[in-house]
Amino acid sequence: MINILLGVGAFAFMEFVAWSNHKYVMHGFLWKWHKDHHINDHKKADEAQTYEPGMEKNDYFFLVYAIPAIVLLILGFWFKVSEMIAVGIGISFYGLSYFTIHDVIIHERLKIPFLFRLKNNKFMSAVARAHMAHHRGKNIRDFENYGLLIFQFRFYKNKN
Repeated sequence: MINILLGVGAFAFMEFVAWSNHKYVMHGFLWKWHKDHHINDHKKADEAQTYEPGMEKNDYFFLVYAIPAIVLLILGFWFKVSEMIAVGIGISFYGLSYFTIHDVIIHERLKIPFLFRLKNNKFMSAVARAHMAHHRGKNIRDFENYGLLIFQFRFYKNKN
């Protein structure tokens, strides 16, 4: 039971890690990696500019998040420490969820049609609105959306 709680806790904690890293690292000293994600998103929205899908410097952050999970899993299995494995699994599931929601469903970087239908779900629609508000901020409150799964309640109500 403790390992399940550790895994769920690690998953939940990763939303805070993603929020804080997005705000202070990606929009801070590693903006040079993250900038192309915002630029490419605007190109995709603007028909006049050419948008080239593919890898972005922003994708380096995948490694930043994946390496700790991989290390925890390897060490956990090597030394038979189930708590390390549980935390590694929780972080990995968050990474898979983030990739699926952010890259596949919101930004459609991979064309997986059955996942696109999830945008019709009330929660997923709100997630997408909050994320896109961050990308195309109209006011300072829009740029407060640095997380993915936790965001302001106004995006449940707002249809824009």
